[in-house]
Amino acid sequence: MSHQTFWKPEKKVKEKKSFSSLGQRKKSKKPIPDWKKDIFAHHQSRPSRADRAEFPPEVVKELIEETDGLCQCNCGRNATQTHHVMPRGRSGRGVKTNAMRVCDACHDRIQTNEEELQGWISTYSLIHGPRFWFDEQDWEEFNRKQAAMERIEAEKKERLESIKPIVELIASAAGRSLKVKEIRLLEAMDAKQMSVFTTMISDALNNFSKPVPSYGYGERFED
Repeated sequence: MSHQTFWKPEKKVKEKKSFSSLGQRKKSKKPIPDWKKDIFAHHQSRPSRADRAEFPPEVVKELIEETDGLCQCNCGRNATQTHHVMPRGRSGRGVKTNAMRVCDACHDRIQTNEEELQGWISTYSLIHGPRFWFDEQDWEEFNRKQAAMERIEAEKKERLESIKPIVELIASAAGRSLKVKEIRLLEAMDAKQMSVFTTMISDALNNFSKPVPSYGYGERFED
């Protein structure tokens, strides 16, 4: 019998699965859709803390022109450095109102003498305002916080006005002013709770003010 060769299908090499260092199977990354690629294209990242502390070249140029290149400590020497009146380590920004042109010697002295440093901070506060070292981002955050505080105060005032009748009612019945913790308890109630509480107190005071019937000795009364 002659030898016959049978056809065998070609053996396919299986693709090796990739695993992470923890033995978990790695998932293949899906391609990013086109609509997602440009989703943050308009977004501009804010400058870093270090960038905000740097004086722009135009600010330094203006100061040199205004001071005629002399040290602002009135030592008579030429200014070689731009000093942060409010140090950058204390969130002093690179704005003109926080800049001071000084010589090397005066700069070293101010940086190592806290009393003199505070003296210049006080001087610049009088000239440029109490937050002279703020930049645009600082003012934005400050104004936002101020607005939030004013909103909270307005809400608190409105709340006090709304509970004023019940406060006066309880104070009149108690014969004294309410304590702070008692007013805070009333402030913590929502509108529904306050309505129920007001009705309850009013009913209690109205019933308390009604005369209690009196009976003489030997008189009978019905339950």
